[in-house]
Amino acid sequence: MSRRAAGAVVLADGHTLSAFMLRRLFVGQCLVLALHLTYMPAWLGGLAALVAGYRYLQLRRRLPRAGVVLRLVGVAALAGGLWLHYGTLGRMEAMIGLLLGVYLLKLLETHSRRDARVVVLIGMVATTVAFLHSQGIAMAAVALLAVAWLIYSLVWLAGAANARQAWHESAWLLGLAAPLMVLLFLGFPRFGPLWNLPQADRAATGLTDEIAPGDIADLSRSDRRAFRARFEGDEPAPGERYWRVYTLSEFDGERWRRASPSRFATALEQGESPWVAEGRRSPWSSVTAPRFEAELLLEPDRRPWRPSLGTPQISGERLRWLADGTVEGLTPLASRDLLHLSSSGMAPSWLEPQGMHRHTRLPAEGNPRSRELAQRLWQQAEGEPRAFLAALMSRFGEAPFRYTLSPPRLTSRDRVDEFLFESRAGYCTHYASAMAVMARSVGLPARIVAGFLGGERHPDGHFTVRDYDAHAWVEVWLDDSWRRLDPTAAIAPERIEQGAAAVEGAGDAYLADAPFSPLHLRGVGWVNRLRLDWERLEYRWQRGVIGYRDEARSALVARVVERLQAFWNALQEQLSSRAPLTWLMGLVLVGVGLCGLLVGLRAAWRGHREGRDEALRIRRLQAWLTRRGMPPHGGESPAAHLRRLAGSAEAAGPALRDCAHQFERLRYARLGPGERRSRRQILGRRVAEVKRRLASQGRPG
Repeated sequence: MSRRAAGAVVLADGHTLSAFMLRRLFVGQCLVLALHLTYMPAWLGGLAALVAGYRYLQLRRRLPRAGVVLRLVGVAALAGGLWLHYGTLGRMEAMIGLLLGVYLLKLLETHSRRDARVVVLIGMVATTVAFLHSQGIAMAAVALLAVAWLIYSLVWLAGAANARQAWHESAWLLGLAAPLMVLLFLGFPRFGPLWNLPQADRAATGLTDEIAPGDIADLSRSDRRAFRARFEGDEPAPGERYWRVYTLSEFDGERWRRASPSRFATALEQGESPWVAEGRRSPWSSVTAPRFEAELLLEPDRRPWRPSLGTPQISGERLRWLADGTVEGLTPLASRDLLHLSSSGMAPSWLEPQGMHRHTRLPAEGNPRSRELAQRLWQQAEGEPRAFLAALMSRFGEAPFRYTLSPPRLTSRDRVDEFLFESRAGYCTHYASAMAVMARSVGLPARIVAGFLGGERHPDGHFTVRDYDAHAWVEVWLDDSWRRLDPTAAIAPERIEQGAAAVEGAGDAYLADAPFSPLHLRGVGWVNRLRLDWERLEYRWQRGVIGYRDEARSALVARVVERLQAFWNALQEQLSSRAPLTWLMGLVLVGVGLCGLLVGLRAAWRGHREGRDEALRIRRLQAWLTRRGMPPHGGESPAAHLRRLAGSAEAAGPALRDCAHQFERLRYARLGPGERRSRRQILGRRVAEVKRRLASQGRPG
């Protein structure tokens, strides 16, 4: 079999797709499926292999064509599998799975060029949908490869002679589309979503709005990224990187919970307005000037929480500002998003609308030994709050208390007692919970703040905060303001300055749920540099490309307008200082040069197109001959037209006959790539010779 036959798109009947073309469609499906497979059920890969195997056996005449019943059974099985996997077909992930499944099953009924084009177009849609999962560099690179292959398949379906021509045409089409793509990306306004679909519950971090001793210790096992931050101006010192997320003020003897504004409104039968406000600025912290200005790159999360370095104050977008000194988005994040947020770096300095009484409440019973210890220390401090709190901090810093990422499980009803008097080993939540309970035992308003501490600083200046940076600390009301107290600083100061990895004995528990994380190799210099370089590149991609919004577009337009204005002002200044005639001559020369450049580009473009399309070259030769009074007769073919003129064209006759011969060979003969390229070059030289000889001798008689 010849190379041409092996690469035929259709079989000898001129209609049925060949195995050669079906293989290309299947490769395209595999590339598109690769974009989704880490986010979708793995059995979709088995479905692709099953469909491909059926088509292979069908082409070998071992199985009949898939009938309507088989295809309907396939669709029903697909829908049933997705329903069993997700519990519904109304969620976004299930809808994407349905699209992918139909895309794969479509190969069962793909027999003609039209069917193949439908498969390719569905693949284009499925490729676009993949960006609902992720917009990272890897996703973009694989999507570009998938699109290139799908276009390559379309070029084959359009009649490409060989793989070289198909790839050349595909690259040409992608190159033509690239400038328009860049222009639309830079200049087209961004619109919000026109509709919303139910999505899977995704969380950027395991941090929640209720904790018990030991909860946050579990997060030290994960390297999942929570958010990234870049500071405009001063950066906080390691001991100042306390990222507030939740304020937990309700304690039931075991767990600390957040009291949301909706719970207050329901309990008091009034609106949320005393506890929450929407806008770009916090109504409670407007007295003090912001100390830190951060640009946050947030990960997708079903919860609307937003981290702030201390008390949040001013935002670049509308947010929900809570009276407890935290902030929320108006909606959860379906994808990564940028947020500009200014904050004080300190705990809130105002009294909440509901007063301090709820921050002193404890269950009527429970933890008697802790309460007794608190009363004894309070008496020793002679009722002075600062001395009492200092005594608590110093007690935690003494043996046998120790800080560990693998604390023993607390099982009794009096868990604070069990920690303080029996296990004496815990993580940040153990110490924060014990300190808050003992402060409340003597009437001091206290609460727990859950969030993050620290973050890895990259060489380019941005910070990455991960799950293992999750932390809890205490705020106590002193001197008409909340004061941050972190008992972890007394028991494990290395955790404050260096992070969770620096905690003594952290090796077994630290990143235990991420055994293949590159963070395990931070001690290997070249591996760590590669990791940091990749994360820097990915951060710039997310910030500069994915994070390109209307504000960035407006700033770009403003810069372009500013530079054009500067150029115009400079031009006016030069015109006013020099002779107008000199500038007029310069402008004329520039105009002539631009015209010459445009003419040259047009000629190069024409030559490029004619070099790849012999029919176009001959049509243009016929149009040139017609303008010189030598038109074709009605119904006359291009070759017959040229041969007729050759009889009376004298010196141009041989060139005209050769033009007709080369054109017929190129159009109707089976030629290899090398011979086809050579004959197109010969045709180009003969056309030029015809024009040159006829122009010198005039119209043939």
